[in-house]
Amino acid sequence: MMQPDFPVAIIMRELEKDDLLPAIVFRTARKQCDVDIETLAKNRFAILPPERQQKLELEIQTIIEKYSFEREFITAYPQYTALIATGVGAHHAGQLLIWRLLLEELMSRGMLRMMIATGTVAAGVDFPARTAVVTAHSRRGSEGFSVLSSSEFQQMAGRAGRRGKDSVGVCLITPSKFSDARVLLEVSKRPPEPLKSSYFAAPSTVLNLLKYRNVDDLEFTVERSLGAFLNRRDASRLREEAILEQGDIEADSSLRGEKRKKAEKRVRRKLKEADEIEKKQETSLALSLAGLRKLGYVEGGSLTDKGYWAAELCTSLVLQLAEGISDGVFDDCALFEFVGLVASIAGDPHRPYFRLKQNPIKPELFKRMEALVERVKASYSGPGSTDLAVLPDAALTIITWMDSESWGEFSGLLRLSGVADGDVARLISQTADHLNQITRLEKTHPVLAQSAKVGRARLLRPPFSETLIAVA
Repeated sequence: MMQPDFPVAIIMRELEKDDLLPAIVFRTARKQCDVDIETLAKNRFAILPPERQQKLELEIQTIIEKYSFEREFITAYPQYTALIATGVGAHHAGQLLIWRLLLEELMSRGMLRMMIATGTVAAGVDFPARTAVVTAHSRRGSEGFSVLSSSEFQQMAGRAGRRGKDSVGVCLITPSKFSDARVLLEVSKRPPEPLKSSYFAAPSTVLNLLKYRNVDDLEFTVERSLGAFLNRRDASRLREEAILEQGDIEADSSLRGEKRKKAEKRVRRKLKEADEIEKKQETSLALSLAGLRKLGYVEGGSLTDKGYWAAELCTSLVLQLAEGISDGVFDDCALFEFVGLVASIAGDPHRPYFRLKQNPIKPELFKRMEALVERVKASYSGPGSTDLAVLPDAALTIITWMDSESWGEFSGLLRLSGVADGDVARLISQTADHLNQITRLEKTHPVLAQSAKVGRARLLRPPFSETLIAVA
């Protein structure tokens, strides 16, 4: 009988006993994945025989050659020794892409006994196992913990069973106060979440569409979108409910006074909500256009000159970057200042970044960035608007990477400051993506476009590359 808290060593031993390996064990937090690896590396029963360790090392070498990885980025990785010793890897967003890709390849080739991963990676990877182990019925999101959705649970359970190798896949649940099998049974019986439209009238989407059509054409297109169709369907259902409820009120002669007023008010509220849902896409587009007009990107039914070059910036930060370019914030910047300022708005406000030395960017430049971010926030309240923050630590992180001779030197600094490799990799990738959009302004802003090209090349050094980002 397994212990209530189900330590990872016990999970692996029980699975191995019943020939249920390889397995994927889903955890709710990155830290738990890493702790599990450390625990297994210290457990003598989890250590592989020397011949299996050697075979695993040889397979890793073939993967390194396949992707032209630099060997030192793999062998110097903090969990490399534990991986070789146990045949178990931790896979989560706090790690470098190069490491996650290695683990996915090893799992697909049947070289790992177990993968320990966060549930959020279940939908984005393709490394099936004989067994999937779910250790919690909830997941952590931006608003705390919430019960898994049916699709999230299906993605986890769907990792079980290797085509051509297993006649059946096994999904196990480890019961605890965080993992109630009864809750997961109920989740497993739910129908899949309904299809949703991914379109919304974000600034970059609207600007891009207006390069080829006017506002009237855009409104016509949006009216016939999947989102508008779904909104009309939902509005129709809500109106039917309200009409039926109104009929019940009129038929109930005993319903009088305040109770009747409350019931009628509830019907009116439903009808008003139905109207709002039906016009949701139209309202969203109108809000987006109003903000773009206020900031000078659209005039009447077409783009302004500013709007035409800004439309080249196909990024979520189109307004902030375009305002910075228009205001000349980047004009007299050194390369490290320009790239750092882009990074300062590319980072995630809830992630910790490097801060162990003085920031070389003048405070006045950050103040100018903060002013234009506030201006965009005050002028644009349409879809895609966010409470963006200017993060000097994100800028310092990027500048430190630009100045570092190697990833080994840089990652040592990150560990000293308690910053996850994967979070920094994400920041580097996001900043490089935004710079790539600025390189498209060769005709209107050639000097800035060239600086963006040089800055991007400085960021995409090993272990980052064009090829690896494409694979991601």
